[in-house]
Amino acid sequence: MQAGLRLTFAIIALLALGALLPPHLNGNWVHVLTLFFMMASLAQAWNLIGGYAGYASFGNVTFFGVGAYCCAYAMNVLLWPFWGAALLSLALAAALAALFGWPILRLRGHYFAIATLGIAIGMGALVAELPALGKGSGMTLPINSNFHFFYWTMLGILIASIVFTALISRSRFGYALVAIRENEEAAAVLGINAARMKVAAWAASAAITGAVGATYAYWTSFIDPPTVFDLNFNVLMIIMTLLGGAGSVVGPAIGSFILSAIGEYLGAQSVSPWHTVVLGAIIVIVVIVLPRGIMPYLTGGLRAWNLNALRAQLRATRI
Repeated sequence: MQAGLRLTFAIIALLALGALLPPHLNGNWVHVLTLFFMMASLAQAWNLIGGYAGYASFGNVTFFGVGAYCCAYAMNVLLWPFWGAALLSLALAAALAALFGWPILRLRGHYFAIATLGIAIGMGALVAELPALGKGSGMTLPINSNFHFFYWTMLGILIASIVFTALISRSRFGYALVAIRENEEAAAVLGINAARMKVAAWAASAAITGAVGATYAYWTSFIDPPTVFDLNFNVLMIIMTLLGGAGSVVGPAIGSFILSAIGEYLGAQSVSPWHTVVLGAIIVIVVIVLPRGIMPYLTGGLRAWNLNALRAQLRATRI
């Protein structure tokens, strides 16, 4: 526990120091790091419902798209400043998660996953048919030429999401979510209102995702349904969380960094067009060897890095 807490403080301190970097970086590195902060924030958000509550949502991209379109509408039609539009996006995403959550979170396992996937596909199709949202042609947003602004904003969301997760992990709410993940029936016997806790977790996850979506929309200055409701975002959220360690405080951020670094390296090498194949193979191998993610190795000390521990993990996954 203490090792995990020290690692969390170290990651937060390192990210805070990262706020000083933009003046010393070229435009490409600012873009790459901004994208990393974005994906890490999305993974941190997914971790609340998928890692702590144990409900694998394939529909979190819904709230990313809703946040993006809400921000575009608020800035273009309502003429709101970005911060007001972002807060509205956050609130709307959380409200939609609560609305969808009451019926959907009664499902479990692959039924829940399929239902959330259907919501994501359906919401993307709905937005593409609404004239007020540009239908399928998308929407443009005011251009902000200060690209450091988006670096700092995405970094701020990431730090806030890690701190929020750390607070939840040590609260009664966090313990309740873990109990639901381990055994929902036993949690109910202990007096935990599982339905309310799951809805709250999904709403918190959606709020972070909606804020990221709003920032992304302002960053790119143009959005359309295929872009902001892209299911690949959701797949990456899940993979990054599992790679780092689902149900841990900083595991998703670490997994995001590892996967982003591998992707950037392969993209810069001559392995393209095999880039995606090589990256996929690496992901499969890592998930097999590290079924609980890399966090147990970072917090377990030297005892975790031994052949017996690896054999035990492989046996646990029937390999």
